[in-house]
Amino acid sequence: MSAALEQLAQTLASNGFRDTSRIGGGNAELGTAMAKFNREEVLRSLQIYRDCLNDCIAWIDREEWTELHAFLDEQGRNRPNFVE
Repeated sequence: MSAALEQLAQTLASNGFRDTSRIGGGNAELGTAMAKFNREEVLRSLQIYRDCLNDCIAWIDREEWTELHAFLDEQGRNRPNFVE
C-alpha cells in the first residue's frame, strides 16, 4: 500500500475499524494454521464474501440503489444473529 493511500485509509477509518480489523492484526502463524487445516471451508467462505463484494460493486457501478438497499437491509436484520 502506498504511503498516501495508507494515510488516507487512516484518516477515513472510523471507530469500528479496530473491531472489524482485529483478526488482520492477529498472529500470522495462527491465521496460516487456520487456513491450512480448514482450507476448503476458508476458500468457500472467501468465495461467498468475494461474490457479495462483487454484487455490491456492480450495484453501485450501475446505480442500482434498490438492490444495494435491499442487500444492506437484509444484512442489518441478520447482524443480531452474530453479535451479542
